[in-house]
Amino acid sequence: MLIHFLGEENMTRSRLLAGCWIVAALFFVSCDRSPEAKLAKHVKRGDEYVKEEKFREAVIEYKNAVKAVPKDTTARWKLAKASLEAKDVRTAFTELQKTVELDPANFEALGKLGEIYVMAGKKEEATQIADNLVKSRPRDPQGYILQSGLAVRAGKVDEGIAKLKKAADLDPKRIRTLLTIGNLYLAKRDRKGAQEWYDKALAADPNSVDTHVTRGNFLFGSGEREEGEKAYRKAIALSKEKESLRIVLAEHYLFQGRMEDSEKELNAVIQEMNSQKARKVLAEIRLETGNVADAKPIVDSILKENEKDLDGKYLKGRIALAEKRLDDAKGLFGEVVKQDAGMARARLYNGLTEIQQGHIEVGRKEVEEAVKLDPGNARSRLLLGEISLRSGSPQAAEKAALEVLRRNSSNALAAILLADSFLARKEWKKAEQIYQSMIKQLPKSPVGYLKMGLSRKLQRKAGEAAGFFAQAVDRNPKDLTAINEYIFSLAAAKESAKARKILDDTVAKEPKNPLLWDMAGRFQLASGRQAEAEAAFLKSIELAPDFTAPYYQLAVMYASQKKFPDAAKRLAKVIEQNDRNVGAHALLGMVLNSQGKLDEANKEYRKVLSLSPRNPLAANNLASNLADGGGNLDEALKFAQIAREAAPEDPSVADTLGWVYFRKGLVESAYPLIADAAGKVKENASIRYHHGMVLAKKGKNREAAAELKAALAMDPKFSGAEEARKTLDGLRM
Repeated sequence: MLIHFLGEENMTRSRLLAGCWIVAALFFVSCDRSPEAKLAKHVKRGDEYVKEEKFREAVIEYKNAVKAVPKDTTARWKLAKASLEAKDVRTAFTELQKTVELDPANFEALGKLGEIYVMAGKKEEATQIADNLVKSRPRDPQGYILQSGLAVRAGKVDEGIAKLKKAADLDPKRIRTLLTIGNLYLAKRDRKGAQEWYDKALAADPNSVDTHVTRGNFLFGSGEREEGEKAYRKAIALSKEKESLRIVLAEHYLFQGRMEDSEKELNAVIQEMNSQKARKVLAEIRLETGNVADAKPIVDSILKENEKDLDGKYLKGRIALAEKRLDDAKGLFGEVVKQDAGMARARLYNGLTEIQQGHIEVGRKEVEEAVKLDPGNARSRLLLGEISLRSGSPQAAEKAALEVLRRNSSNALAAILLADSFLARKEWKKAEQIYQSMIKQLPKSPVGYLKMGLSRKLQRKAGEAAGFFAQAVDRNPKDLTAINEYIFSLAAAKESAKARKILDDTVAKEPKNPLLWDMAGRFQLASGRQAEAEAAFLKSIELAPDFTAPYYQLAVMYASQKKFPDAAKRLAKVIEQNDRNVGAHALLGMVLNSQGKLDEANKEYRKVLSLSPRNPLAANNLASNLADGGGNLDEALKFAQIAREAAPEDPSVADTLGWVYFRKGLVESAYPLIADAAGKVKENASIRYHHGMVLAKKGKNREAAAELKAALAMDPKFSGAEEARKTLDGLRM
């Protein structure tokens, strides 16, 4: 390598040039790193993402922009709009507030903020914005739109329609207003009025995707399937969001019972667009239809491509929930929520998992949070409505159903919830009007007939109920709920011979179905044939040792016959022949329990749990004995939670968990569980006693006294009778 020596003059010039380049470089770097430069760079990227309709990516860029220059109103406003498109309501709400604070003259942002307040039920804040807009900008439709939303939420649908018509007069081309008027007419069950406004929207803009989608929903809901499909195909042809609309169309096929068409459409989207979104929806549909095994490979493929995919983890949580692995489900949903607290679906199913574990209030709060995060999510609102209905609040259930129907008038589940809320209040005519409408619109579906049968059953019209249940069975011969209701309605209508023949034929078709043998046992017991009933219940237990219902039926039967010693001897012989017979050990535990031999009973329950660790009956009864017999309450809680996970719908299990909480001094955790159980099982002295005790602790003395008296009237000698009398005496003082 040659080494060149420079002269002094050249050295000086070289240093000067180097210094100039360093200064220039520093200048340009400092300019690039200035807040204004960062703002411009991220806003430009965000705008590009918006053009591509990649709103989540746009949100990230705009967030970086406002981080650089927090008081830039344009960036704030763009972030708010992108967040709304990305359905990130929480970020949109925050940014709209800041936008309006920085620029009070941005009336469009003010209107959007008002809409969120309306959806969130913030009446005072929404009213202030609405009235301000109407007063300051009387020619702007936004204020009237907000006033309409407030009126509808208050149950004043006609006033809401009138306000929207005023908005439509001011801006007859605003499609969303025209469609909402149609939706409100549909919520009033005025299909002619709805059709008129949907037609106006179509005339105002024949190329509106929203109009074709809304008309498609309307036509599908009216039973005009071909026309509904045409409307959706037109929307798909016009829209850039072809992927999303084709998936929605597939979901419509699913609801119509066209499973093959639904899967065909989704698979086409997957093949043509390599759509992960379609894969996720297909997996969710498989889960919704109970095909957990078919969902697993789809979810595995999603996570194989990206093990950190939050949707994939959410779906994996759904699989765990479907398989009753509640701890696994809770862990997965918790992980998703921790990484993305704004994922409404994860919050929804996290809440559902909490509810199934017996944490009803915690679960309710999670579902409420899901509704706040995504007010338009029908499933969250409907679940909240169902919780309200089960908790004895049919008005709240009605409100939830109407809110869903306001957004999508063809939502059948919302219509069912609305009708069920009427049924709970014995408003038979209102409920049956909806059920009959379902029968008319979906004549091949069993749901409307089943619901009509339940309504007539509650009205003690057994013969009419049987007729509707028969129609439900014709449409779905494998629906055990419909079969059960049909058989017992026939018996109540004094057609026992016909009922028995139908039952025998059904059992002959599926001789290894434990649910059918339990049904047979209940029918024989109701008919007074106890020997046949016992044989049927034992057969059910043999086929499914962890199925709790036949154990309870046998316990009631043995108690009425006073045959505990004989039953114990018979079961001991069965165990002698096979010590691993789970059903025999569990039933022997119940028999010993009924004789007051708690230690021996607990020994049998522990044996069951060693053979079948998640057996709900053994776990439940062991927990109950430990709670009432001075046992370890922490151990009792562990077993009560196992039982609840295995049998989340069983009111006796809910009562046990609630009672353990009560014994531990956790009254607020105990109350919803026991109250729910007492509402479902009114003829159980122990549950009514538990309800009375928890009511007394909450200071509801009148209700407590009524429950304790009811318990003692049913059975003056039940295990808690003495404590019930002492508490009752204390309430009288």
